[in-house]
Amino acid sequence: MRLFTLFIFLFFSSSAFSQDIYTSEYESSPDPNRFYSEIQSFLNEDVFIKSNKKLIVFTGSSSIRFWMGLKNDFSEYDILNRGFGGSIFSDLNFFIGDLVIKHNPDLIVIYEGDNDIAFNIPLEKIYKDFKISHSKIRNKLKNTPIIYIAPKPSPSRWNFKENYIELNKMIQNFCKKENNTYFFDSWTIMLDNQGNIPKKYFWKDMLHMNNLGYEVWKKNLEPLINRILK
Repeated sequence: MRLFTLFIFLFFSSSAFSQDIYTSEYESSPDPNRFYSEIQSFLNEDVFIKSNKKLIVFTGSSSIRFWMGLKNDFSEYDILNRGFGGSIFSDLNFFIGDLVIKHNPDLIVIYEGDNDIAFNIPLEKIYKDFKISHSKIRNKLKNTPIIYIAPKPSPSRWNFKENYIELNKMIQNFCKKENNTYFFDSWTIMLDNQGNIPKKYFWKDMLHMNNLGYEVWKKNLEPLINRILK
């Protein structure tokens, strides 16, 4: 646990002092430059040779970044983890070309919105940025399936419950109207029969999931992925 905590501290510290290279096109959003070093590390290692397996790119914030067993959980596919912890939708939109689109994947899985809400970004702004992510992908990849994972419940952010529920409804309704666009309800599957969040799914910070939490995601996400790609 100490190593995990130290890793998170170093991870966010390095992101916070990234170089001032890019200029954000989103005036009211945090500067995506804070992730420059991390994105650059992806680009430096981004020599990927696609096999005969179908390729899935997972991207988004720390719930993707820290999914350490991702490749093993979906071993019948080629997997690229392009999560960067602490990110919000506008950050993803800024880097989405290099992180996702250039790989021409068979499926894109996105997890954002969690930090957006915790940072008190208005729901209308989050929803707008969510739609921008979709349009940026569709401008280049017309028919590539996209799965949006709903912002999950967590004990440390339970005070934002109503905002999470509202945002998830907005995203779900959008996905229903779009071709090859899917909504994965990570909210409902993580609650018990009383509507509470089992703490056993989280690290001591009660925000980041442990292996038990990811097992719930894997169990419920795998059938959707297989249905899309098979």
